[in-house]
Amino acid sequence: MLKSLSQYLFLQALGPFIVASIVLTGIIWLTQALRMLDVLITQGQTLVTFFELTALALPSTLVIVLPISLFCAILYTLHKLISDSEIVVMFSAGISRSVIATPFLVIALGTSALILLFSIYVAPAGLRELKSQLYEIRSDVATAMIREGTFANPAQGLTIYVRERASDGTTYGILVHDSRNPKEPITYMAETGSLVETPNGPLLVMFNGNIQRVSREGDREMGAATLLYFDKYTYDLSQYIDTEPSFSYEGRERYFSELINPARDDTYGQTHREKLLADAHERLVEGVYPTMLTLIALATLLPAPFNRRGYASRIALAATLALAIRLLGFVLANGASTSTYLIPLMYLVPFAVCGACIAIIAGVRFDFLFQRFRAAMPRGRA
Repeated sequence: MLKSLSQYLFLQALGPFIVASIVLTGIIWLTQALRMLDVLITQGQTLVTFFELTALALPSTLVIVLPISLFCAILYTLHKLISDSEIVVMFSAGISRSVIATPFLVIALGTSALILLFSIYVAPAGLRELKSQLYEIRSDVATAMIREGTFANPAQGLTIYVRERASDGTTYGILVHDSRNPKEPITYMAETGSLVETPNGPLLVMFNGNIQRVSREGDREMGAATLLYFDKYTYDLSQYIDTEPSFSYEGRERYFSELINPARDDTYGQTHREKLLADAHERLVEGVYPTMLTLIALATLLPAPFNRRGYASRIALAATLALAIRLLGFVLANGASTSTYLIPLMYLVPFAVCGACIAIIAGVRFDFLFQRFRAAMPRGRA
């Protein structure tokens, strides 16, 4: 009977947890996807690349979403069970609070393990791959500068237009207008061309075209124009390409080992050693919060006596405590980046809350705290 009851409670909480996770993940994913639209539009990338980039950022999103989804799901499930008097029937049948709480804690511990896996390895691996791919995309001359039927502006005063681009890389109807020197603007026009990659950078090789050059003297708008025809002309595009990437992986893009022990030649790691150490401890503490939030929900609603007016005040108390403690965790994590003596407090706060919640579930009464919170609530609410 206890096994069937545990399975029933487990499934009752698992369904809302999955739904809440999907909804919240979709909302946060959409906000991140909108920020990456410039890669799709300005860099001429495909929808497949766009979804690949957003998928790489998804694990770091789940680290934030899963604890919130779990907390909301546990509150919803407990409130539904209490409102339908199912919890009362369980208590009447001699089922203890610990037996009822066990299925919820199983989900919480599984979520904590998943978040530890994501925060320690999966999320930083995805973010650093995302950073590398974004650099490669922005350095891709073929897609950024030479786009079919589009006027591209890779630099101030430079315009490149290609009428058509074949699958083999051959381009037709090329126009390159260089007005970076206002006193001597140059226009290149060619029937065909191709992009050639060399060790020194990409070159645009144009065939059967002409060069139109205007030399202006002083401030006069009109000047002498020259026209030069060519069979083949090479235009150097490497001047618009950045050199090798000089970026450094930040704290959230580093593996756990790189946070606690950065390499000696790692300039960023040695300069921000205290911050990276605080980030490492924060990742470990993040695994505690799903269990802590679940215990807060259980300690707030499970011992609640029957109330015809509902349990809005207890749900509000649980949400307030969860928000306050989570914000305190963020404050301690930020402070630990400059003051390492705060690192023990990062662990002490969530574990102390877990201990207090376990004591409440076990039967220790802290009614004076709830009474003070209820007195502070506006009249008319339960």
